[in-house]
Amino acid sequence: MYLTKDTNPEEYAIYEHPGMKGVRRKRFLNPDNSSTNFALRAYIIEPGGHTSHDMHPHEHGVYMLSGEAIVTVEDEELLLQPGDVLHISGNESHQFFNRGSEPVKFLCVRDFTSS
Repeated sequence: MYLTKDTNPEEYAIYEHPGMKGVRRKRFLNPDNSSTNFALRAYIIEPGGHTSHDMHPHEHGVYMLSGEAIVTVEDEELLLQPGDVLHISGNESHQFFNRGSEPVKFLCVRDFTSS
């Protein structure tokens, strides 16, 4: 068993990766602390920020907590709002944008069963 807790957004690590802007991340569960098959992370995207344009073999489950995000998956653009749940399959290109005036916060589960 492993127990952790959410923190203030200011305590989230700044997630610096090429193509990202204004993204913070908190790693709750992962192979470094407890889970061997999946990771649970929270992301905060500041207004005007975005994740990088990604595509990789692992799949994601996303649960929107606050704010409104625009996500592009392949050639489709969706508006995500609190309570929305999104599945992104492995090898689907995707990118999250915050075009609003409030921070966006979402949880992301990813598997480690594929490379």
